[in-house]
Amino acid sequence: MLGIVALSLCASARAADADKGETLLQLGLFQKEGEAWWTWQRIQRRGPDVARILTPSVVTLSAKQGSGVALRATLKNGGDANALCRRIIGAGFGCLAVQQTASDPVTPQPASKPAPQPVATQTEVVVAAAPSPAPVPASPAPAVPQVIPVSLPMAPPVSTPTTALPPSVVLDANPTDGIFFYNGEDASHMAELEKGARRRGRLGSVVPDTDLDIMPAVLTKKGWNLCALTFDDGPHHTVTRQILDIVNQEKIRVTYFPVGRVAARQGDLIRDFVAAGHEIGNHSLTHSDLRAMPAEAQRFEIAETNRILRGFGADPVLFRPPYGRYTLELLSITRKEHMSPVLWNVDTRDWKVRDPDKIVQHVKTDAGTGSVILLHSTYPSTANALPRVIATLRAKGCEFVTLSEWIASMRSIAAPYMVNAAEPVVSARAPIGAAPN
Repeated sequence: MLGIVALSLCASARAADADKGETLLQLGLFQKEGEAWWTWQRIQRRGPDVARILTPSVVTLSAKQGSGVALRATLKNGGDANALCRRIIGAGFGCLAVQQTASDPVTPQPASKPAPQPVATQTEVVVAAAPSPAPVPASPAPAVPQVIPVSLPMAPPVSTPTTALPPSVVLDANPTDGIFFYNGEDASHMAELEKGARRRGRLGSVVPDTDLDIMPAVLTKKGWNLCALTFDDGPHHTVTRQILDIVNQEKIRVTYFPVGRVAARQGDLIRDFVAAGHEIGNHSLTHSDLRAMPAEAQRFEIAETNRILRGFGADPVLFRPPYGRYTLELLSITRKEHMSPVLWNVDTRDWKVRDPDKIVQHVKTDAGTGSVILLHSTYPSTANALPRVIATLRAKGCEFVTLSEWIASMRSIAAPYMVNAAEPVVSARAPIGAAPN
């Protein structure tokens, strides 16, 4: 089990022991200060009891740390930072314990306006019942914090689980069904990925760090007709089970990318996917935009999810970043975890339309042999459309395989047409959707 180093300093000893540092919580990295305070508002709404014992601040990152700001918080009366981070992550937010050796220049949350209860506005502070410790004056030079990942992603259990969980996983007091919502920015990004898929070719759009690809004419000549159905998010306790039943009845194998912290509560469902011959991939621990996280946190999101899924009999070798958002650094980290980063080349937009007829129509229009189809395991509309989606693809000549099999077959055809066919190859060109340098 990963550990977390926490140094608790009382107010009277801070001046004398400032060189030893203190542990605080880092709740995210952002480009703008307003984005950081907006996230704090969401934390207040989702966990008002947690927010009351925290004092938030926005820290301007130094040039060495990168551009932008960090949202951080200190415990008003001390306490177990590790346990609190688990609760915050369990509620769907990022949280890391960071150890600073000197005070960073911060922008504390202004308190010029009265704070409405129970949720404060963007420029207000929720006041705790107990008095807060005196603030520490900011030093002129910011210190670079040492980032230490927390050991457990969940809050303490409230009941005994019905299935055996991996050793260090406990249940969230408020379990979710793994449904994640996509805002306007996410929708624009997904649309750009879809456009990019048409430019980059079938394999290049699915495996973002490969230089291998092949002309559609060659695939047609060889009669290559493989298709891969892939499902993200969840598991949803009813919809995901329904999807599993449908693909089993249709006698096809699919690839499923669950979210680690949600899958930890539904081990039986993951085991049933594995037992039926389906492939289990990795869709991160918290379904966060990993680009904003330090490298240690990105690796933790992947490695901890792998540990959870392996505890249920899966063997993940594919990693699909949430929202399809990645950087070259994240692709490199994925490879170091002995996994292949993957996307898709046909987005059914089921996350947006929630209409079975429109999902099927999009598949009729855009999908065919060679397609890697993006679906989600959490929407009833997707389950309702799935039998017709499968029938439509079969009518187009699709033979269904797992995504790993699809990639292996595509590479075996592409390799003879390439001078340098070694894999993996990280492309020098900027990937679609990657954060700017």
